[in-house]
Amino acid sequence: MGLFKSSEERRLEREMEVRKGLSRIKKQIRAQEREEQNFLKKAKRAKQLGDRTQLGFIKANLKRTAYTRRMMERQLLNLEVFKQLKDQAEAQSDFARALQTVSEAIAESYGSVDLAQVQKNCERAISQSESMQGMMEMMLEQTNESMADMEGAQSDELVTDDEIDRMIDEAIVSEETDEAEGRMGSRLDALRERFERNREGEAR
Repeated sequence: MGLFKSSEERRLEREMEVRKGLSRIKKQIRAQEREEQNFLKKAKRAKQLGDRTQLGFIKANLKRTAYTRRMMERQLLNLEVFKQLKDQAEAQSDFARALQTVSEAIAESYGSVDLAQVQKNCERAISQSESMQGMMEMMLEQTNESMADMEGAQSDELVTDDEIDRMIDEAIVSEETDEAEGRMGSRLDALRERFERNREGEAR
């Protein structure tokens, strides 16, 4: 194994770090979603019990969790878009290198290719690719740092109190609907059983 890594090896290592970073962010978002659902269940119970003090405390934590999740989702979207742009720049760089190789081969045979212009275009594409890679890494570092600093942050513009109340009310309505449907299903099952017993009795 050589002491110094090639540019391709370094590029692959950077790509792996970016993928790991995106995977960590997605994992953190899923964890926030679970916490949000747990707080929502507790808020629903507190409201059904009429415990305003506990409800207010839970709502504050639910709002904080929802805010954190949405901020993470926004940052993840930004990173995914930027990664797509970086991948496009790298594809253009690879194309430019291939074009330079082909152009040099043609020039050796026919001497009809402006190698200076081809070289210039290739260098520009490679420079763009390296610049996008560096910016991608910087954005990933900033995202990780900002997520670490998010604890306790709030934003009424991103998650409003009215929205939190609506989430709790919808959870209560959904639970009541499920319970009503369950009771209706039980009644239908009982009627079916009674009908089957009556039919069997008539058959005898």
